Amino acid sequence: MLVFVIIYGQWLAGTSRRMAVRFLGANMIGKKPFRPLLIASLLLALALVAAACGGESEPADTTAVTGTSAPPATDAPDPGAAPATTEAPASTMEPIVVSLSTDINILEQHLFRSTGSYAVTRALYQPFLDQVYVEADGARIGTSEVVPSPLLDSYEVADDGTATFTLNPDAKFASGDPITAADAVYMLRRSIEAPASYIPLLLPFIAIDSPDAFTVVDELTFTIAPNQPTALFDRFMTFQVFGPIQESLANEQATDDDPFAFEYFTTNANASGPYTLTSWDQARGEVILDPNPGWPGQVANDGIIVRNVPDASQRAQLLQNGDLDVAVGLPPRLVAELRDDPDVNVYTAPSTRLIYIGMNSAAEPNLDNKLVRQAISYAVPYQALIDNVMFGFASTAGTLITSNMDTYQGEAAGIYTTDLAKAQELMAESGVAPFEVELAVQNSRSQDQEAAVFIQDALREIGITVNINVLPDGEYSEKLNGRELPMFFHEWFSWGDDPFYQMTFLAKCDAFTNFAGACNERLDEIIAEGTFETDQQRRDALGLEAQQLMVDDANRIYLWSADWILATRADISGVTKDFTEVPRFENLSRG
Repeated sequence: MLVFVIIYGQWLAGTSRRMAVRFLGANMIGKKPFRPLLIASLLLALALVAAACGGESEPADTTAVTGTSAPPATDAPDPGAAPATTEAPASTMEPIVVSLSTDINILEQHLFRSTGSYAVTRALYQPFLDQVYVEADGARIGTSEVVPSPLLDSYEVADDGTATFTLNPDAKFASGDPITAADAVYMLRRSIEAPASYIPLLLPFIAIDSPDAFTVVDELTFTIAPNQPTALFDRFMTFQVFGPIQESLANEQATDDDPFAFEYFTTNANASGPYTLTSWDQARGEVILDPNPGWPGQVANDGIIVRNVPDASQRAQLLQNGDLDVAVGLPPRLVAELRDDPDVNVYTAPSTRLIYIGMNSAAEPNLDNKLVRQAISYAVPYQALIDNVMFGFASTAGTLITSNMDTYQGEAAGIYTTDLAKAQELMAESGVAPFEVELAVQNSRSQDQEAAVFIQDALREIGITVNINVLPDGEYSEKLNGRELPMFFHEWFSWGDDPFYQMTFLAKCDAFTNFAGACNERLDEIIAEGTFETDQQRRDALGLEAQQLMVDDANRIYLWSADWILATRADISGVTKDFTEVPRFENLSRG
């Protein structure tokens, strides 16, 4: 959507264990070797991840998906197990019907899952903190300010970084049982101790490397004590993966082979969030969510029906016909058409989602010349791509620190704009003769294929012949991870919108998701310092230096940052965009 990273992209598809372990070794807290448990957790998570090939046409969903097969079809959670849901009272209102960009594969919040599954688990599990929202063009857009979620009465952070959380005594699971500090701490310890969990991949960013960081103070109070204060702690605590799990239920469902009840929570949920799981018909691709009577917040609707409609064009048509109330994952060309429909509202907002082309000198020696890479970067028609491929639903990328990210200073960094004369001058200065290069594109991503034609025409003007190679998604992922592609498209989105978090995975020398193979040791130092820097002025300075280095190195062509887009029927309000851009259901209302 790593995820949370989420991170969207093919970073897990086909990733080798050697690369994963090498990456972990490059991301340490206080320069201490990372714990073996984390390595084991990652390796098991990698074993569970299927190739992220992008199942629909535009835009392709590139979220890493867990599970080599879907769980058994079922009409509802296991009725013989401990009570996992509470049936909502009958209502005279119609539920809101939503179609997401993918199907729902699992509900376990500590496993990688499909993008659609993240939307459902966000409805079922309430994190401890939430953003402050502002109204913008009819939508609620999250700010960088963070406040206690409905689960909390209070939240405070000491000078040493220790955070104290006091739960709302009215907060209950869907079963009606109270949510206690012991449940919160059980979830946190489980997230780091369970071998299958991917959450240990996140915790280094908030200086946590042991379950001893989590402590129950009393029935309603618990603490989290990182090794040091960090810049990312607050926003990480807004992520859905930190929603309470009932300890007693987990223990009841645990087995010797599955001590943390992952199998049970793959298809069941005793919700701590706004909704309870009423039914899940996997054969039909339909999930029914009713308001959780134990959730102390306000749900603005009478329930949600999530229906899987794999084809984006069909989703758009069903929305226009009134058979859907909310449609997610629509490509820009369809969104541009929907804007003219008086019965449909289209919500957009700037996003930090990044589309770039990597230039891999290991696969094409001519790209080892920095002047050639700089020339290519000047030749690309950036605005034409935004206007004609993205239909205006995108903004400048600039570098891995995109134009919508904190610390972005594009003008000061000298980001690339189209300048054909400058590109030709640099090519001449490089001494490199005209050459041919392969540009790889995924078969499922028609937008990238359209962009490739623009880039092919532009680079012809500086003596570079671009051969566009449209590859099946599986083959594309395999070659991407094998560093076999000279030039390639890649999409990436990091939960939290933080520049140093994002650069950790895309720019660090040993990052297994640094598909361009670029390495700048000074950039590594900046990322390491900036991740934990809490002084904004210093962070800004580090961010600027990082951008200047990325511009000079020119290892990637930063094409655009795709907008966040969501379409609804005209009578639906309460659309919400948070740090994760995962659809939020509880604020949606009709009329």
